[in-house]
Amino acid sequence: MKRIYISIVFLVIAFSVSAVELGYISGKADAFISMIDQVDRYMRKTNYEDALNLCREVEDKWYESAESIDMLLIHDYVDQIGNSISKMRSHAENGNPDLYFSESASAKKELASIKESEYPLLENIL
Repeated sequence: MKRIYISIVFLVIAFSVSAVELGYISGKADAFISMIDQVDRYMRKTNYEDALNLCREVEDKWYESAESIDMLLIHDYVDQIGNSISKMRSHAENGNPDLYFSESASAKKELASIKESEYPLLENIL
């Protein structure tokens, strides 16, 4: 009977850690998508200076968060998002909205993908 209680405790711990991870990744992805959307609005208004400043902020925050996110996810996904964000900044610096929006869409899609990959769905488990 003691083994059953211990296994139940371990299951509760595993589910709790999984829920915290899901919430953390989901929250971070939503926050970065929101920030990128704000940069998109600045770029559409041809307000390149504010777009560039916010792009730098997004990039800095991503690299601050990347260490903790990297512990929870596959390293390649985290690097790919970081590269997209860096390219966004570069295109904003050059005032090239077409390439910027291409990278912006890619970064948002990648962020949404890592968020969805954390949901406890059968397709994510298999």
